[in-house]
Amino acid sequence: MDDNNNNAVIYIPPSGGLGGIVFNRPAVHNALNPSLMRKVIRYFRKAENDDSIRVIVLRGNGPSFCAGADLAWMKKSAKLSEKENLEEAELLSEFFATIKHSTKVTIAAVHGNVFGGGNGLVAACDLAYGLNSARFSLSETRLGLVAATISPYMLERLQPHVYKELVFTARKFDGAEAAQIGLLNQSFETMGELDTYLEKTIGAILNGGPRSIEGSKRLINNLCNPQKAEKTKNQLARILAEVRITDEAREGFSAFLEKRKPKWQNH
Repeated sequence: MDDNNNNAVIYIPPSGGLGGIVFNRPAVHNALNPSLMRKVIRYFRKAENDDSIRVIVLRGNGPSFCAGADLAWMKKSAKLSEKENLEEAELLSEFFATIKHSTKVTIAAVHGNVFGGGNGLVAACDLAYGLNSARFSLSETRLGLVAATISPYMLERLQPHVYKELVFTARKFDGAEAAQIGLLNQSFETMGELDTYLEKTIGAILNGGPRSIEGSKRLINNLCNPQKAEKTKNQLARILAEVRITDEAREGFSAFLEKRKPKWQNH
């Protein structure tokens, strides 16, 4: 079942600093196809200019979070030219990169099947929480493929030797193990427990200064990027000095000393 309509992704209206998207292709376990990815990219680009959104939660409708690339799409790709295949691969790379480099805090709420590229989607998010019962697999080698576009994101979460074993064997593992190895921040027995923890986590994030959170994310991402890390390390003192004199930092210090909430928590 394919879908090129507007229902492949459901957009959650912003409320209290929180926005969200729900992958809505339940009949194929929310498998990724070009239509879905373009919709997600457009949402994130629009969200960049929306100060009412500070946190974006990604969920999947139906039995799974995301079961990787749509097999019908992959089958069609085998008949495409090299140029056309490159364009589709670049779309997949752009999809992960757009989520990774969003100025918003991105959180994956994971259940059901997470195969292939679905793992890259989880890893591209800043935070990821899931159910113990979720089933993961780096299944590319079983299809004669290479886990290419997801690898930069996976290697930020997993030790190389752990990642290699999962890629080479394509074995399935559950949410509890995903949390143990670092793919998930934490796993839970029930969705109710996950949602309760997620609500507390989002509340804690929203208590932080908007520019402070954004700057912290950018700094951490740069330090994790080998091409940017050395330059960023040399700028750390300057970054701190510049942040200390911002209106947000001044308000934060004043609120702390005056034992009151900072202004950004009143919205």
